Amino acid sequence: MRISTKLTLSLTSIGLLIFIGYGFHHLSIEQKDLTRVTRLQTKLLGKSLQIAIENAMRDKQFADITELLKGLEHVEPDLKLRVYDKTGRVFPEPLSNSYASDFQERLHVALKNDESNQFFYPEKVPEYITLLLPLQNMQGEKVGKLVFIRALREMRRDLEVTKRNLAFSTLAFILIAAPLSGFIYLVYIGWPLRRLENGMKQIRDGNFSPLPLGNQEDEIGVLLKTFNTMAAELASARQELKEEAQSRRQVQAAFQEADKLITIGQLSAGLAHEIGSPLQVLKGRAEQLLLRPDQSEEVIRHARILVSQSERITHIVQQLLEFTRRRPPHYNYIDLCEPISAVLNLLEYEAHKKQVSLNFEATADLPLIYADSDGIQQIVLNLITNALSATDPGGQIDVLIQPHQFSSSSYSSETVEAVQVIVRDNGCGMTPETLEHLFDPFFTTRHGQGGVGLGLAVARSIVIAHHGGIKAQSSLNQGSTISVILPVDKRYHGTD
Repeated sequence: MRISTKLTLSLTSIGLLIFIGYGFHHLSIEQKDLTRVTRLQTKLLGKSLQIAIENAMRDKQFADITELLKGLEHVEPDLKLRVYDKTGRVFPEPLSNSYASDFQERLHVALKNDESNQFFYPEKVPEYITLLLPLQNMQGEKVGKLVFIRALREMRRDLEVTKRNLAFSTLAFILIAAPLSGFIYLVYIGWPLRRLENGMKQIRDGNFSPLPLGNQEDEIGVLLKTFNTMAAELASARQELKEEAQSRRQVQAAFQEADKLITIGQLSAGLAHEIGSPLQVLKGRAEQLLLRPDQSEEVIRHARILVSQSERITHIVQQLLEFTRRRPPHYNYIDLCEPISAVLNLLEYEAHKKQVSLNFEATADLPLIYADSDGIQQIVLNLITNALSATDPGGQIDVLIQPHQFSSSSYSSETVEAVQVIVRDNGCGMTPETLEHLFDPFFTTRHGQGGVGLGLAVARSIVIAHHGGIKAQSSLNQGSTISVILPVDKRYHGTD
C-alpha cells in the first residue's frame, strides 16, 4: 500500500473517530436536555391541570372536567389525561388497550400503590412519560388521582433528526476529508517526494541538476536541500573521478608512447651504429669511382646508384634518430599563418612541378596561439607532403585555418578556444583499414616511393605535445582531410 493511501486512511480514520465521538457526545447531551425539558414541561402542565381539576371537583363540575380533558386530548393527540376518583371510576373514559401490556401493568401498580411520581417507559429509549398526581379536597383529603400520559413522538423525532444529521455529517466528513487529506499529502509530501524520486533517477542517468525547492521550509524542504547538496557533491566527486581516470589514461598512453619511442630509439641507435660506418665507406668508394675519368658508363651508372641509395639510407637513419630524439620545443605566442606560409612557400615549386594547385585560406582576426613554431612547420610539412604524394596532376590541395571550439577532455563539458588547421586534397583517398593505422609509426602505403611511415607519427606526437588533437577523414578515390586542432590558451600546454 502506498504511503499516500496509508496517510489518507490514517488521517481520515482519526478525524472520523473524533467526529463520531463528538457526535455521540452531542447526541447524549441533547437526549439529556430533551429529557429534562420534557420532565419540566410535563410537571408544569400536570400541576396546572391538577389545580384546575381539584377546583372543578369541589364544585361538582364533573362535566367540565370531562370537557377539559377531551379538549386537551383533541388539541394534543399525543396527550392522554385520565382522572380516577376514590371509588376507582375513570372519566372521561378508561384507557384503551393500545398501550403495551408492560406499560399498563406498570401504571396499574402505580395506581394501586397510590404512587405520586413521574416515570418514562421504557427507560432506555422511552416512548411515554407518565405523571401521577393526587387530587385533594379543601380539607386535604385525597379524592382521586390525575394520570398524565404523553407520547414522546416529538422528542424521538428530534433525536432521529439529530442521528440523521450526525450520519450525514459523518458521510460528508468522509467525502470531504479523504480527498482533502489526499490533496494536502500530495502538496506537502507526495509531490516533493516525487521530485526527489525524479532527482534520484536523474542522478542514475548522470544528470546532477538541482531540484526546484519552491518555498517549502518544512522537513521535506530540508530533505530536498540536503539532496541538492548531496547531488552537487556527487557531481563534483564524479568530475574528479573522470579527471583522475582521464589522467590515468593519459599517463598510460604516455607510457605506451614512451615504450614505443624507447624501442624505436634503441633500434635507431643500433642501426646508426651498425650501418653508419660501413655506409660511409660504401658511399666514399662510390664517390671515388665517380671521380675517376677512365671508368666506363656502366660503372659510373652503378656508382651513382650506390651514392644515391647510400644517401637514402642515411636519410632514413637520420629520420629515426630525429623521431626519437627531438629537441625540446620552445613555446611562444605566434601567428599560425607565418609558419604555415613558410612551408607553403617551400613546397610551392614541388606542387607546381607536379601540376597540383596549392591553395591557402585563413579566417580574419585569428587569435595568437601558444605553440612551437618549428613543430607547427614540421606538422604542416608532413601533412602537405603526404597530400602531394596522394594527389594526381591536375588535383588540388586546400590548406585552411579557422577558429574552433573543442572539449578539453572526453570526460569534461568545458569548451576550449582553439584554432583548426585543415589540409584537404582530392587525391586517391584511403581505405578504412589504412585510416585505422594511419598514425602508427612505420605504417606506410608508399614503400615503393621511399616512405618509412614516420611522418604522420611525428606530426601526431607534436600535436599531442601541444595538448591538441588530430583526426583524419577519407574515402577511397574521393580524397582525404586531415584536421589539426591546437588550443589557444597557454594553460593547456604546461611549462616550456
